[in-house]
Amino acid sequence: MNSRERFRKSLNHEEPDRVPIDAGQDVHNGLHEIAYRNLLKYLGDTDEISIYDKMQHLASVKESILNRLNVDTRYIWAGESSTYRRVVQNDSSWADEWGVVRKNFGLYDEAVYHPLKGCSIKDVMNYKFPDPVDSKRFEGIREKAKHLYETTGYALIGGNPATLNYLPSELIGFQEYMEKLMIEPEVIECLTDRVLEWTMMFFERYLDEIGEYIEMVWMGDDWGTQNAPIIDPSVFEEIFVPRYKKFTGFVKSKADVKIAIHSCGSVRWAMPHFIEAGIDVVHPLQGDAYEMDNPAELKEKFGKKLVFYSNIRNQSVLVNGTAEEVQNEARIKIANLAPGGGYIFSAGHNIQADVPPQNILKLYETAFKFGKYPIKKNLV
Repeated sequence: MNSRERFRKSLNHEEPDRVPIDAGQDVHNGLHEIAYRNLLKYLGDTDEISIYDKMQHLASVKESILNRLNVDTRYIWAGESSTYRRVVQNDSSWADEWGVVRKNFGLYDEAVYHPLKGCSIKDVMNYKFPDPVDSKRFEGIREKAKHLYETTGYALIGGNPATLNYLPSELIGFQEYMEKLMIEPEVIECLTDRVLEWTMMFFERYLDEIGEYIEMVWMGDDWGTQNAPIIDPSVFEEIFVPRYKKFTGFVKSKADVKIAIHSCGSVRWAMPHFIEAGIDVVHPLQGDAYEMDNPAELKEKFGKKLVFYSNIRNQSVLVNGTAEEVQNEARIKIANLAPGGGYIFSAGHNIQADVPPQNILKLYETAFKFGKYPIKKNLV
């Protein structure tokens, strides 16, 4: 099989020839620039480092390294509007096109100014959003997608993630956002509806351009802490699930694609809601979080409805483990999540600066070697 066939089968809960592999290209499976530099040095290789995610400092990984890791995917990204220019001030601060100001604090750039801090419904309604259908955003993406689709066998993925929780929390500031969910939910609902409307306008144009070529699009909202839901599940069900349904229904009316959600933390509680909302794929199944450390149980309970992405324990094993421990971790997850299809392999989130390069290589070498079907359940 080629990568596209392999990825499609996995998305459809069928067994391909091997587990598909994703790495190094999006905001959830990328490599921090330091991790990428260390990997290149370890391999005796070089690259002109460019950063595609300025907040998380994720590096663009060159084609030869993607091939070295046996990556089956390639991503198609829309850009920013024609009116936006990123200007870095002397103190390292810069504003994104939404007006959120970030500043460098070492490994990452963190938000230091939230334009809707202290907002009312009137403020939300009057705040000017960037143009979702500015033609500059979409320049060249159809041509790129068509070329890759016709000349390669890669599974093409829509890179731009939809967000109904993360973006509003950045516009307001996380603490105030959480407080407003409890005491002024009407403000949050108003802002979420505006963001949803913007997102649907963007995705209508985005899918008109590349929908016929891609296999999947992303959503990105974090609904778990390390140990629990990040909000009351009843609030999630009341406010967010109906809006997720509206988004997923719209996307699937526009293109024959699957919808993946990235949600960090402990989210086993949310999986029935994800299914109800029309979501097909869940990432990263954060293996070190509460109730996320039993892949066999997750597969048994939800594996017929949801495709699983990763479950690798980045916080413990990938950072601190030996190469042998990394190999065992990957084999355990493959053995429990891959049988019957419905599993895609990746790291358990972006690979951070402190991950040893030998562990990066061992992770993906193991996936390629031991991810071949039929999967043996007694791998370790």
